[in-house]
Amino acid sequence: MTRTVEKISFEQVWQTATVFYLNASLEDEIDHEVESLLNLAEQSDLSNRQVVTEEYLREKIAQNPAVLDVILRDLELSEEKFLRLISLLRRIGRIEGGFDAEWSLARIKSILPRHPDLLSQVASLLYNGCNDQELASLVPRYYLESLNYAEIGASTQAARKVRYKRSLIGTYGAKKGHKVEAEIQNILLRVRSEYGIPFEKGRSRFVETDIDFAVPNLDDPWVILMSSFQETTSSGQTNKARDMLAIYDRVRHANSRYNERRVFINFADGGGWLARRRDLYRLWENCHFFLNLFNLSDLEQIVLEYVPEKYFHRL
Repeated sequence: MTRTVEKISFEQVWQTATVFYLNASLEDEIDHEVESLLNLAEQSDLSNRQVVTEEYLREKIAQNPAVLDVILRDLELSEEKFLRLISLLRRIGRIEGGFDAEWSLARIKSILPRHPDLLSQVASLLYNGCNDQELASLVPRYYLESLNYAEIGASTQAARKVRYKRSLIGTYGAKKGHKVEAEIQNILLRVRSEYGIPFEKGRSRFVETDIDFAVPNLDDPWVILMSSFQETTSSGQTNKARDMLAIYDRVRHANSRYNERRVFINFADGGGWLARRRDLYRLWENCHFFLNLFNLSDLEQIVLEYVPEKYFHRL
């Protein structure tokens, strides 16, 4: 070992935090998804007609249920809200068969071509649901008013591209979190390859919670790392800071009781944490080490310093 890692100061955390995470492969992935939707709209002739009738919409969905993806994004209606609306139609008897559990979008797509009544209900909902008097008393106006494909008319590809990208913001945000976790995992994979030190993810009885990364394993974790990348804020950030304190306390208690040197690491980054300075401070305060994208490379040295020699299996 060439050096001992020290916990960075909160001032360093504040100065080195990343506001937006840039990842070219993820940007390309989202662009590819948008392009696929644009191509589907083109192939379905939805983008080439001045007027789209309800009958035409029904016909196109029957021919290719994947057109639903295009329509939902044209309406800027999330998949989740669409599924709630279908559940509502089933509960009030507008769609036959009653309601026992919510259908997935994949299931809806698979049965649409074989069920004309369901197809008619879906087409009517998307085309002119905003004027449905029965739904007006059951659905918030904000959602109901978006069910207006009759008023969309022809849209340019440029306008569609903006809408489709906007509709993928949630997906983009979730994938960013996965990409950041992948950067952490790549360091641990390299350590495993060079030193034979394994790592695991999942529920650990040691701290009585799910661990993002436990080195060398969940039953005997000597390095515990929890990660969070937030570009936007949420009330859950305060809960996150509280939950991380609970893990830190358990690790410190075990160290004190058994005279051990286990460490708890908080990884947190993104503009959402900068906007919640107090919660970010609590994360920094309640851990042995604090990492962000700027000092993530310290993780390898922390693992080498704190994991017992018995877990090293050099080739």
